[in-house]
Amino acid sequence: MSKKTFERRKIWAYAYGILLSLALVFGYQLESQDHLTLGKVSDLLIFAGLSVVIGTIVNSFYKMMDRKKSDSDKPIMPLDADVLDSTGKRSDELTYFFKIWLILFAIQLPVLIADFPGFFCYDAADELNQVLTREFSNHHPLIHVLLLGGTIAFGHKVTGSWNAGICMYMIFQALIMTAIFAYLITFIKRCRVSKTCRIISILFMGLFPTIVMYTWCSTKDGLFSAFLLLFVLKLLQLSEKPEIFFKNKIGISVMMFSAVMVCLFRHNGFYAYIVFIPIALIVFKKYWKKMLILLLLPAIVSVILDSGMTLVFDADSGEHQEMLTVSITQLARTWNSSPEAFSAEDEETLFSYIPERALLAYEPRVSDYMKSFFNNDTYDRDSASYWKLWFKMLKGHPVTYVNAWFMTSYGYWYPFAVFNSYKGHQLYNITYEDSSYFEYEVEPPGERVVLIKWIDRLYYKMSLTPFQQVTPIVSLLFAPAFYFWVWAFILVYALRNRKLRAVIPLTPVVLVWLTVLLGPVYVVRYVIILWYIIPLMPVIYNRIKNNSL
Repeated sequence: MSKKTFERRKIWAYAYGILLSLALVFGYQLESQDHLTLGKVSDLLIFAGLSVVIGTIVNSFYKMMDRKKSDSDKPIMPLDADVLDSTGKRSDELTYFFKIWLILFAIQLPVLIADFPGFFCYDAADELNQVLTREFSNHHPLIHVLLLGGTIAFGHKVTGSWNAGICMYMIFQALIMTAIFAYLITFIKRCRVSKTCRIISILFMGLFPTIVMYTWCSTKDGLFSAFLLLFVLKLLQLSEKPEIFFKNKIGISVMMFSAVMVCLFRHNGFYAYIVFIPIALIVFKKYWKKMLILLLLPAIVSVILDSGMTLVFDADSGEHQEMLTVSITQLARTWNSSPEAFSAEDEETLFSYIPERALLAYEPRVSDYMKSFFNNDTYDRDSASYWKLWFKMLKGHPVTYVNAWFMTSYGYWYPFAVFNSYKGHQLYNITYEDSSYFEYEVEPPGERVVLIKWIDRLYYKMSLTPFQQVTPIVSLLFAPAFYFWVWAFILVYALRNRKLRAVIPLTPVVLVWLTVLLGPVYVVRYVIILWYIIPLMPVIYNRIKNNSL
């Protein structure tokens, strides 16, 4: 290895160290004092020291990884057939898939039994009410509103019990999600991942509380992330052997279906997918015509379906606040911290978009309340005045703007953040106090029935108290930022070794993570995908080591 190459590789390790150190110092400041302190000498010294220490440690790990041989020098995965279309020689693989599916569903089932009929929360009552009243809105993805509300309403009509209807939906959702998890385990088996790693992966996907919470939770995020996982798995297959993958009709169909679901189940999923299309076309330029059809068709289908549902159900689609979350927060923080910066005319303009009572209720870590009062009609008539005011305040208060944005997003990149953004907020049956890690709730018309008390107590404690978030080492396993930095470690290793194309299948996950930085609050459910892709780590590592692509 030349000296130039050695220095280049070393730079990547220290670049990672600098970024992680910056996240640790900034994150600590935001967590402890709700704003950045950019000129504090002691923090600058800590940042410099951490950068050197972390960079040196990371460089040592990268050297060890360079010396270690990959698990297999053979092709990573045979792609002559898709596991879900297995016949003949693939019958053993299909049997393995169903066995893992049964195991994953069975070991997650006790949580549903413990907290029957499941965690009916995160706007679930609102979504059900849309179906019952026939008054629909695009605030929540219509496909999820119809699926959740329709299933529960049907279950209630047949049984006369709302709990039965909710349970029916939960089981339907869990079957889909555990099937995709089983496909993940079958996939890594095909990739020759060791039996020990597969057993650990099964236990992780089946028992880790954060994963199980969302299998039995009514929020759309669990299904969205499961479909995103499936899309990543198909991308891995495609990138390994494109010429074979394009002959596999079942594989293509599954990939396109998962892409449509990613676009429909979360609005930010659609935006991330649209950005991914040109990236994929550049990477797979040799097959650009086939890739254009493969990727563009799901986007078109999702737009048609969403527009069709909006038209058929006469859904209200005039909201802008979801796209304006960061700017709303920035204006609110500036008005609260520097009211003198607003002239009478500026204030009148601000109040026409965001009422004074909403601005007075500004909370640094969450903008849900403020954006719910945003005047969409005024914005429709005159959006230019809004942005003129926004740019004017930006010029005089750039640090305030940065603080406002970071306060609603730092939990995604600071590993020691305690998830308590909704502290003091009243729900149907609970009030958030020191933790809002998970909305441990059964909204009306559902009613919680506790059948296994110790599991119920455990999940209550993990959801509404910070005990696992403040327990050394353990806290990292429950922190999305920890998984982000683990994956960043892998991505930087690929860049260091000039193997970026080996990690291209993870691009949709990266893009989704970037979109949530612009969201109204940092919550676990938006980035649960970071847990779902952990079993893929040895596969990605082998791709880098085997010079894939």
